[in-house]
Amino acid sequence: MVDNLQSLLDDTENALAGEDPRDLDTRALAEVRRQAIRLRRYLAPQRDALLALASSPSPLLDAHQRAELQEIAQRTARFVEDLEEVRDRAAVSQEELRAARERQANRTMYLLTLVAAIALPLGLLTGLLGINVGGMPGAEDPHAFWWVTGGMVLVAAGLVAVFRRLRWL
Repeated sequence: MVDNLQSLLDDTENALAGEDPRDLDTRALAEVRRQAIRLRRYLAPQRDALLALASSPSPLLDAHQRAELQEIAQRTARFVEDLEEVRDRAAVSQEELRAARERQANRTMYLLTLVAAIALPLGLLTGLLGINVGGMPGAEDPHAFWWVTGGMVLVAAGLVAVFRRLRWL
């Protein structure tokens, strides 16, 4: 069971190193951690009981049986240590996965902020030009639409240039 958990964790760590973190299943890591915690909770008292039994001066056990019990207790202790390692590695993998997803979310939010920063002045300009009041400049000129559209393209290009100069893009 411990070897199976280690194998599952190795596969997940390899996938985390090579794939897009959004494609990985966080439930598998959480399940590995839960199983490791459950097994450790079950094996740690057994290790202690075996050590106590092996070191007790009971007339029912001879030296050979005590040595076997001591060996079984040491093997159980190694399993407990392996389970602690699995639990810690799974926690680190979950943190790496969470950090990678946060980086992706931050990149997306940054991109959306830049798009909004470019579109906001253009939306304000079109909103102002869309009001129905008398005396709007270019209301009688048939080429005014193209002048306004060209001006908005220049404003957008200017914003992109400013953002690139500030290294925001």
